[in-house]
Amino acid sequence: MASWQELTTYIRSNYKIAKEESDLIKLIFDTGGLRSQVVLLTREALMDGSEEWVQISSAVAPLGSLNLEQFLRDVGGTVCGGAALEGNTLVIKHAAPLANLNINEIERPLLLVTATADSLEKKFVGVDQF
Repeated sequence: MASWQELTTYIRSNYKIAKEESDLIKLIFDTGGLRSQVVLLTREALMDGSEEWVQISSAVAPLGSLNLEQFLRDVGGTVCGGAALEGNTLVIKHAAPLANLNINEIERPLLLVTATADSLEKKFVGVDQF
C-alpha cells in the first residue's frame, strides 16, 4: 500500500466499518463471549504531510480505574502495541508507515491490538466498556 486512500479501500472491502471520516475509520470487532472491541485506524501525516502513517488504537480503561503499574507491566510483555493515554482513557496503539506497507503489516497488528486491548480490559476492568 502506498497511501491512506489505498488502505481505506482495502479496509472497506474486507471489514464492516462502523464510522468513517477523512482521516479515521472506526471498526468494531466481536471478540467472543458477548464481548466486542472498538478499534480506530487514523491517518497521521508527518514531514509536513509528505509521509503518511496509519495508527491503530483501541481503548482499554479510564485512567484511575486500574492498577497502572500492573497494566504497564502486562503491556510490556506484548509483541505489538504500546500503552498510551488519550484524553482520560488508557489505550493500546501501534503505528506503521503507509509508503510500503504490506497486507500482513496491517492485518496482524490490527488483530494483535484488538486482542490485547480486549484481554486487558477483561482482566483489569472486568466488563466490556469499549
